[in-house]
Amino acid sequence: MDAPIEIRKAESVADYIACQEAQRKAWGLVDESYVVPLATMIGAQHHGGLVLGAFLPDGQAVGLSFAFLGRVDNSWCLYSQLTGIIPGYQGQGIGGKIKEIQREYARAAGLEFIAWAFDPLQSGNAFFNLHRLGATSRRYLENMYGLRTDALNAGVPTDRLIAEWPTEPKPVTAVSYSVSLPKLVEGPHNPVVRSISDFPSDQPLLVEIPPSIANLRSTDAALAERWRAAIAQGLTKAFASGYRAADVIRDGTRSFYVVDARPLQ
Repeated sequence: MDAPIEIRKAESVADYIACQEAQRKAWGLVDESYVVPLATMIGAQHHGGLVLGAFLPDGQAVGLSFAFLGRVDNSWCLYSQLTGIIPGYQGQGIGGKIKEIQREYARAAGLEFIAWAFDPLQSGNAFFNLHRLGATSRRYLENMYGLRTDALNAGVPTDRLIAEWPTEPKPVTAVSYSVSLPKLVEGPHNPVVRSISDFPSDQPLLVEIPPSIANLRSTDAALAERWRAAIAQGLTKAFASGYRAADVIRDGTRSFYVVDARPLQ
């Protein structure tokens, strides 16, 4: 029988150290400068932030999240700097449970939303954030962290989308997007970027995401870079024109951001 996992706030020094070790394992870190310092986590925990661990009975953390009080435009939020699950425990829903606990905490604190950064080229993570959770995005930050050395980001620009997830979502009329929508960025091989002025502003558009950027970088780094540049160009121009990334939809092995300029219903 698998050992039970308890997701809770870190409390003791041992808990925080276990969360640091989980961070090393989740990202394959070899550079200690990327590990969140103990004092930073403890300080944040006591002053509006939130450090969660997914703990086994022996105290080992198999997942963690680190968040602090932030601000976007004129609204306070809980900014989730990182959420990670160690290999062997991924794909079990632990990350989703952590996000729900973050949301409950932020709601109880009177915060309007949670924000976090994610890699726009990771189609699975994008689908989870925008489709399953229902977050949206309207900001693209190119090379947000600079070049890194960890296993997931080594040697490539760290472009990031900023997700925004309301803590008190209003009931909305479900919107069903189609893969037949016009494509602002389209593959499936060499990506093509079209001009946003070619489309009416009330028309949602699609931005294609490569199916596996990790595999592409290992087999054709130049093509992977063209994909990064195409998505950066497409989403940046869309956001500047008043669009937001409202969803991610799939058609077989192909995935697409849906960018929509229409007001949220």
